[in-house]
Amino acid sequence: MTNNYTQDEINRILIQKNINDFYIAIIENRGEMLTDEEYNEIANKDKTFFGDNKEEVENLINEIKTNEQLKNYVPDMMKLLFSVAQVRHLAILTMIGDDVYNIANAKFEDLKRNKIIRFDNLTSLYNEKNARVKYFTPKEEPQLTQNTVLIDVDDESIIHNYENKYINQEESEDLTFDFFKKFKDEPKTLKKNKTF
Repeated sequence: MTNNYTQDEINRILIQKNINDFYIAIIENRGEMLTDEEYNEIANKDKTFFGDNKEEVENLINEIKTNEQLKNYVPDMMKLLFSVAQVRHLAILTMIGDDVYNIANAKFEDLKRNKIIRFDNLTSLYNEKNARVKYFTPKEEPQLTQNTVLIDVDDESIIHNYENKYINQEESEDLTFDFFKKFKDEPKTLKKNKTF
């Protein structure tokens, strides 16, 4: 993955895209050991465990956190659990050059670590009348640390309904290759352009 883009270049590429250049997706980790950096990135976020052993994993986490003998080992044990358990999140994806960009998290999606297990074109939920690609500033959205391009929608419940419908899906087929094929079959991938 090449992240040789400035945030300004990314914003300029994104702002030129139409709604149909974006896909809503469910992303799942690949069950490999996380690096310290990757673990630190997810440790404080609200993550949900899935799979046949979901209940056991959640019970084990509670035991680890409350056991006096284990309290010194909590970070290492949590890192292991996050690495081997199924962890999913909702994303809105598009392509920048040859890389997949997660617009909601404002970062490139690491598809060596994660896989796409469901995706639909955003136009299956929205159109140009009720959604738009828009610049947001930290002044407008205090949780932002820099000017960022996001999808601005009139009704966020549609996205929440999609997440609720598919985040718990039983199957976990890796559709990452299908996503690349679907996107690249469309003649719309924007390459980095130094004239922006």
